[in-house]
Amino acid sequence: MTSVFVVDDHEMVAESLLMALDSVPDLCAVGRAKTVAEARRVLPLVQADVVVVDYRLPDGTGVELVGQLRGEMPCVGFVMVTAFADPGALSAALESGCRGFVSKTSGVSALLGAIRRVAEGELAVSAQWLDELATYLSARQPHASEALSKREREVLTELETGASTEQIAACLFLSVHTVRNHVHSVLKKLDAHSRLDAVHRARRQGLLDRS
Repeated sequence: MTSVFVVDDHEMVAESLLMALDSVPDLCAVGRAKTVAEARRVLPLVQADVVVVDYRLPDGTGVELVGQLRGEMPCVGFVMVTAFADPGALSAALESGCRGFVSKTSGVSALLGAIRRVAEGELAVSAQWLDELATYLSARQPHASEALSKREREVLTELETGASTEQIAACLFLSVHTVRNHVHSVLKKLDAHSRLDAVHRARRQGLLDRS
């Protein structure tokens, strides 16, 4: 049987979940806390397999709580529940160490299913939420053209011609050491493995003027 601890300050939501847990044969409630501080105090005293945490709590966030507990309770699975579900909240929850993420609008049955999956070591996040997370993270990633400085783009243009480090230094009136630093930075920002790879990636992203 999977033991579940609930951290939620909303009486109706918490009581509904506790009743649901006690109504099924494979899950059982072992306690509840209403705040981050109370959860920090009580959780070490109980044997919980899964902890269900509300995203917003009176004295902090569920993300902060999970981040604090994850190292202390490596065998416990954490499921985040929230009434304000968005990709940013999901990203923060996963980064903190949660294995499940459920909107309160999904209903108790969806939450029970997530608890079971997390207890089995699985990730309990819907495909729709994962798609939205991918879009969210992609939008936050700066385009390479924005990440490259003006000087780095000048060096990249010279790399396209096949110029050596010494030739680039002479052309741009820079020291060889400075050019090497710029080349290293360009490769890192474009996630390239070589100068040639950097040029190929830059062409695909439209960073080089081929007129």
